[in-house]
Amino acid sequence: MLKSKLFNDFSNVAQGAFSTINAIREELDVLVKSRLERLLVSKGLVTKEENDVVLMQIKDLNMKINGLEAKIDNQAKQIISLKNKKINKR
Repeated sequence: MLKSKLFNDFSNVAQGAFSTINAIREELDVLVKSRLERLLVSKGLVTKEENDVVLMQIKDLNMKINGLEAKIDNQAKQIISLKNKKINKR
């Protein structure tokens, strides 16, 4: 019974130590991530997710620009066609 109690006590101490070590590790992870994020922000760097969002916005804007350029080209052709018709009527 004495051995059993000793093993139980040792088990409880070991379990408490592991819990404490795990909590310290988690706290260090949070601290390191926080400092790393602060460093990246101070250097003007962004996360991959932020970069991906900006790249998607750029793609969308390029598609809109290409569409507007096509409309402008089409309208320019229509204007030239109307001018040519007007000149031919004279």
